[in-house]
Amino acid sequence: MMMKPRKIEKILLTQPNYAWFSKRTWQFPPYTLCLLKAVIKDHAKVVVFDPNFKNLSEAETVKFLKKANPDLVGVSSISTEYFNVTRHMIALIRECLPQAVIVLGGVIPTVMTEEAMKDRNVDYWIIGEGELSFPRLVEKLRKGSKDFSDISGLAYWQGTMPVISKMEFISDLDKVPFPDYSSIAEATLRDYGNIKFKYAPGLLVRNYPSAVTITSRGCPYRCIFCAGRTVSGAKVRFRSAENVLKEIHDLYNQGIREVIFLDDHFLADRKRAVKIMEGILKNYKDLTWKCVNVTAWLLDEEILKLMYKSGCTYITVSIESGNQDVLNNIIKKPIRLDRIPEKLNFAKSIGFDVIANFVIGFPGETWEQIRDTVRYAEKLNVDIANFHIATPLPQTELMEICLRDKLLPGDYLENISNYSGYGKGLISTKEFTPFELEVLRSFEWDRINFSSVERKKAIARINGITMHELEDWRENTRRNLGVNSMVKNIMTSPDK
Repeated sequence: MMMKPRKIEKILLTQPNYAWFSKRTWQFPPYTLCLLKAVIKDHAKVVVFDPNFKNLSEAETVKFLKKANPDLVGVSSISTEYFNVTRHMIALIRECLPQAVIVLGGVIPTVMTEEAMKDRNVDYWIIGEGELSFPRLVEKLRKGSKDFSDISGLAYWQGTMPVISKMEFISDLDKVPFPDYSSIAEATLRDYGNIKFKYAPGLLVRNYPSAVTITSRGCPYRCIFCAGRTVSGAKVRFRSAENVLKEIHDLYNQGIREVIFLDDHFLADRKRAVKIMEGILKNYKDLTWKCVNVTAWLLDEEILKLMYKSGCTYITVSIESGNQDVLNNIIKKPIRLDRIPEKLNFAKSIGFDVIANFVIGFPGETWEQIRDTVRYAEKLNVDIANFHIATPLPQTELMEICLRDKLLPGDYLENISNYSGYGKGLISTKEFTPFELEVLRSFEWDRINFSSVERKKAIARINGITMHELEDWRENTRRNLGVNSMVKNIMTSPDK
């Protein structure tokens, strides 16, 4: 079947300015957009446009869109928290570019396909990984084909009928090109790499400029609150150590001096991880690196020593609960609590900054079990203990339980952007209320983390803030119960 061929000579890849609806804005390298640019640039002229970088207004964004006048606009979505602002961005695009093809990809269509498809300003939705499906869609549109059956994870409307093709994950990640950071409107990779992320230790770097990468995808575990298996698959797929080191070499030659790995399971293939670290140690003496999260049970003295020696001096471990029964039977995360303190003690002893994350407020969790988490966190030898409140996300078991047992507001899915945020309590059970969770979380966070001058200084350093800013942060967190206490002004250039 054929339809009229579409002229697609210019493609614009973009995302909303997340600050428009009073959410957090991130001047974060547009890794996904630049990855898509790399796979599509042989098919058309491609420009990456990120309104976040200079905190562009809606009027400034519309002006750029009209001037660029692309034939196709690809919009990326990073979280369901930004559902409303993403939909708003798409409405702006449709209004000023009525003839353009609009494609939405990323997290939102992947985990909320039916809700996403209600927005008829969008022509096509890409579910899951778009590196293979996006170029195929462009070629099909150019040829005028109406047969999209061979495009993995493509959703669209055929008259009044929704069509959703099966999503398949890329098996060989080494075949995916590295992100192409050229032709980013009004910014370069080094511009992004010189941003200082205050209050965000996982992104705050030691050596500027920095860059991010992802060296593996997928998660085999079944944590009740995580949609990782849906987004990136139930099996961990790895780029080879050689492939990762080649990208690091390219980044280094562009002036990058710190690399942040965004992997969920960087250490899962130990042999590969060791090769990467040994390659960094051998070839890039002045390069530092970090993972945004490391799997706690994969840490031991040998791997920690190599991590530190090769330039990683910071780790975040997500322990989730301080009660073994909650971990085993509610969260379903394979952590042995009795083994964690020894690992973290060793990490601290050789110089690591250590942050531990916990989540409270699951259905079935008792108030005493929540208090166990606080007690466990207090005893750990870490620099910062963070407490989050369980937030139901689409395509998670937690969401299924909450919908089944009617534990959420009736309009939760329709207005998920308004309810999202890991400082808010949403779930009510006979054991706790949202208000109780918010009070406990914010005040215990304050009590545990700021118990001495030495600890305050360490937390200020790790967050890239002054002691005065730290005290303001504490005060705002207490008075706002941790919600929206530091939305604005979290990023500066590194010399400020």
